[in-house]
Amino acid sequence: MRRTARPVGDRYRPPAGASGALTRLALVVVGQVCFGIGIGLLFLAELGVGPWDVLHDGLAERIGWAPGTVIVGIGVLLLVLLVLFRQPIGPATVTNVVIIGGAVNLVLDTFETPSSVAVQVALVATAPILVALGSMVYLGAGIGVGPRDGLMTALVDAGLTTRTARTLLEVTVLVGGLALGGSVGVGTVVFALVVGPSLHRLQDRVWPGWSEPPGWVFRRG
Repeated sequence: MRRTARPVGDRYRPPAGASGALTRLALVVVGQVCFGIGIGLLFLAELGVGPWDVLHDGLAERIGWAPGTVIVGIGVLLLVLLVLFRQPIGPATVTNVVIIGGAVNLVLDTFETPSSVAVQVALVATAPILVALGSMVYLGAGIGVGPRDGLMTALVDAGLTTRTARTLLEVTVLVGGLALGGSVGVGTVVFALVVGPSLHRLQDRVWPGWSEPPGWVFRRG
């Protein structure tokens, strides 16, 4: 007898009660650490970083901070903007500010840029997959998005389409990062082309994530 396939989401229902809350928080932490490691590998390869990280890299060079520390600093500023723009803020929004930047710094403090071009290329190829995997896990927890995505939704609320808002943000931070001397190269192109489709495929084929539980995400009226 032929078995009817069940949707992926039906196989992964969140546990109830305190166990469910802890599971969601654990997924956020694991996912954002994975995300940060992916970003760190891209910095480590020194073949160009993603658009937002071009800005982070340029600022890091100008003010003498570690890239991960700049990521945290920009995240704090964006968090303030989300409050001002009355955007939803959840636990994952807040932890995103600290965990990803911390993971980036950990990678850069632990490893040195490899001398082998083949290894550098392998890092560039691996980085967007790790970022997409981390995104699937932490977004799947359903308790908030990162402040950079929150800024995009603020622009959508202002009347822009999602595509226009995303493009405007990516181009703005890329141009700003270039002006500050941020790293642009083949890694920038690979990241831009791979991370989005990879996340889409993972959410479609592996895990679409859980719905947002009531009371976890703060929304100002």
